[in-house]
Amino acid sequence: MTANHRLEYSPLVLIQKPFIACLIALLAGLLAPFAFAPYHLWPLSILSMAGLFFLIQRVRTPFRIGFCYAIGFYGYGLSWIHVSIYQFGGIPLWGSFFLVGLLVIYLALFPAFSCWLAAKWPSHHSLTFALLGFPGCWLLGEWLRARLFTGFPWLMPGYSQIYSPLSGYASSFGVYGVTLVLLCCAGLLVCWLSRPRHLISLIVLALIVSGGTLLKWVTFTHAHSPVRIALVQGNEAIETKWAPENRMPTLKRYWQLTEQQNNTDIIVWPESALPLLESQASAYLTALDQTLTQKQQALVTGIIHRSATGQYYNALIVLGQKTKPGSHSAPYQFNNQDRYYKRHLLPIGEFVPFEKWLRPLAKLFNLPMSSFSRGTNQQSDILVNGHHWLSAICYEIAFGNEIQSLISQQTDAILTISNDTWFGRSIGPAQHLEIAQMRALEFQRPVVRGTNTGYTALINSHGQITKQLPIYKTAVLHGEMTPRTGQTPYQRWGLWPVYLFEFIAAMLMIQQIRSRIKLNKVQIQSSNKVESNADN
Repeated sequence: MTANHRLEYSPLVLIQKPFIACLIALLAGLLAPFAFAPYHLWPLSILSMAGLFFLIQRVRTPFRIGFCYAIGFYGYGLSWIHVSIYQFGGIPLWGSFFLVGLLVIYLALFPAFSCWLAAKWPSHHSLTFALLGFPGCWLLGEWLRARLFTGFPWLMPGYSQIYSPLSGYASSFGVYGVTLVLLCCAGLLVCWLSRPRHLISLIVLALIVSGGTLLKWVTFTHAHSPVRIALVQGNEAIETKWAPENRMPTLKRYWQLTEQQNNTDIIVWPESALPLLESQASAYLTALDQTLTQKQQALVTGIIHRSATGQYYNALIVLGQKTKPGSHSAPYQFNNQDRYYKRHLLPIGEFVPFEKWLRPLAKLFNLPMSSFSRGTNQQSDILVNGHHWLSAICYEIAFGNEIQSLISQQTDAILTISNDTWFGRSIGPAQHLEIAQMRALEFQRPVVRGTNTGYTALINSHGQITKQLPIYKTAVLHGEMTPRTGQTPYQRWGLWPVYLFEFIAAMLMIQQIRSRIKLNKVQIQSSNKVESNADN
């Protein structure tokens, strides 16, 4: 075989072919979801991003490459959404895949935009591109994805690093910071493999990993006395939960499971645990409140609240002992203050945009309880047996920046309640649990997670699951939770360090582009002068 033939079939030449490059990008994207729960193969996220970084350095179609990568990534990573559309939305199988496909295509536009923007960086093979250019452009896409049209920040690469050394950066810079250092690691890895003698890349990579490992041992919050917790997993079927004949059995089941918890300080029921509006269950809740207060126990439950003006809220209320044991605790009232109304609603599931046109189309757009109102942006911690808990209902736990805006130094735990029954035994609920683990790392607070069918779990301030119930089982999880108060750097600064990084990256990119334009002008003028002299 001649040298020309060897060159024609070399890998670097093959990836110049659009189909081959897009196929490699698609496969690299398909690799990424296995870094997340329930697989937890965290190195795959770095390798996947390294593959994308390698392609961006060498192809002339960055938008297409980023789009294909994201189709593979979100196509499998978010495939679980089809379960709720098909099983509960009244949409045929082909229709559910079509709708999920539309969502994946929409989400793929953000990585495609990031890769297109990264390709504008003057030098793709430099360390500055690996440490500033590519990470900065990708983070901009993630930031936009988490905000446009109410946002969808699911599967941000940083979530895949819960069990990796890079998770040490979470308490200082949040999941965006973990995503940033992951992208830097991917870029540095490619730089080193491309030029093995260039040890600077390897040294910086080692420093980033070492820094994350050391930060895992740094504690910013202070521990308090342990609290005994009981999480009730009701395991109610969505299809029959709201049927009138099932109301009394459900009320009795939750009462009996709660009544048995004599050696517990706080009991948690899941999101909308009772198949009644709060106003319809007032007698039941009042009796339960009195029983719990006598035992100096507190109970937190999700419930549907209808206001006097007819607005519906996905709510969370506290019953029983709200203040410290031994002190007077105000009895339950229908509109008492120790409650929380969900702020960030789930599109389609909790509100329907353009509902006048969409609701008649299919059951999916007319699900029960899909006309909720939003709670106010500023809501205080709930008081639970003398403890200050920050609340996040279901989907809200995915928005760390919103939790950061509410959490205070006296907040000693984060409570999230959910009902992931809509997604069956897919990988979606496991990813949801992983997101809750990241919130524990960011704020160094324990996270109490109560669900209807799983995953019900207790998460410590290091993001580790200390106890967990099996899914689809009626059971009670018993355990201890250590409250913590204080302030992590991420809690104090929020995303400002990330914004500063983005600003520096943008300024450097503009400066390098200007330098390149200036150099080109000089070269053109020099060339024109040479041609003019030649003519003379």
